[in-house]
Amino acid sequence: MNAALELSAFRGLPVWELPAAHYLLMIQAGAFALLAGCASRALGLGSFAGPRRWGVLAGAGLVLAAPLNLVAELLSPQRFASMLYRPHLTSPLSWGVFAILALTWLGLIECLLLFRPGTGERPPSRLVPRLSSLAALGVVVYTAIEIGNAKGVAPWSGVWPLAALAFSGLAAGLAVCLGLARLARLAGGDADAEPLPRLILAWACLLSGLALLGWAGLAARPVFSVWPQAMVLPALSVAAFLLASAFARGRSRARLAIACWLALAGAWAARVAVLAVGQAAALGRDPGEPLLTGLAGHAGFLTAFAPMAFWILLMLAASIALGRLPGLAVRPEGQEGGS
Repeated sequence: MNAALELSAFRGLPVWELPAAHYLLMIQAGAFALLAGCASRALGLGSFAGPRRWGVLAGAGLVLAAPLNLVAELLSPQRFASMLYRPHLTSPLSWGVFAILALTWLGLIECLLLFRPGTGERPPSRLVPRLSSLAALGVVVYTAIEIGNAKGVAPWSGVWPLAALAFSGLAAGLAVCLGLARLARLAGGDADAEPLPRLILAWACLLSGLALLGWAGLAARPVFSVWPQAMVLPALSVAAFLLASAFARGRSRARLAIACWLALAGAWAARVAVLAVGQAAALGRDPGEPLLTGLAGHAGFLTAFAPMAFWILLMLAASIALGRLPGLAVRPEGQEGGS
C-alpha cells in the first residue's frame, strides 16, 4: 500500500491523489458545460447557440467519464458499484453517486433530444434542460461539500479554496464549450458571434486567478512557509488564468483558442496544487520532500490519465458521427423550433 495511504488510514485523514484532481476537474467542468448548454436553452439565451450544442455533448461526456477516476482512486473499485444497489442515506458518497448518475442520465437524454433526427420539426421542451441545470448545480454544490468537509486539512477549509475551484470549474467548462465549438465550426465559423460566453470566460478566469491567489496568500500560507517550492504550481496556475482572461477578450479566433487552452491548464494546475499543498502538513510530509512525489499514488500515471483519454475518444467518435451519419447533423439554431 502507498505510504501516504497507510498514514492516512492510521490518522483517519483523506488522501486525494492525481485521479482525485482529475475527477474534480472533469466533474466540475462537465457540470458547468452542461449548465451553460442547458441553462441557455431553458432561458432562451441565443448568444450561446454554438457553445450550447457542444456544452451539452462535451458536458455529458465529461460527467460520464469522471467517475472512472474515483474507481481508480479507491483501493476497492467495487465499492463504487456497491453504492448503486446498497445505498447508505447517511453517507455523502452515496448522495454523490446518485447526483452524478442523475446528471449523467439527464445529460444523455439532452444529447438525444438535441441531436436526434427531426429536431427542427417540433418545438423543444424546456423540462429536461431545466432538470439538467438543477442537477448540474447539485453536482457543483456536492463537490464543494466534499472539499469543505474534509477533516484535518486546514488549507481546504474556508471560502478561498471553494471559490478557486468553483470559478476555475466555470472557466474550464466554458473553455471546453468554446474550444470545441471553435474546432467544429459550430458557432457559425465566426468567433465574433459569441461575445457573452467569451466575456463570461474572461471574468471566470480573472476571478479564478484572484481566488487562487487569495487561497495561496491566506489559507495555504503556513504550508508555503515550510515548503516554499510548493508555490510554483499555484503561481503557474494564477499566471495561466490571468493570461487566459486577457486572451479571451477581443475578437481574434486564435486568441480565443489560446485562452481556452490556458484556462484548462490553469484549472488542472489549481486542483493539483490545492490537493497536494493542502494535504502536505496533514500527512506529516518532510519539509525537504517534494510535494508531487508519489502524486499518482497506487493508480499510476497511465491509469490517472485514462479517463481523460476516454473522454477525448468520446468526443472524436461524436464528431465523426455528427459529420458522417445521416440525420444526425445538428440543425442551425433558428431551426430548432420555438420555445
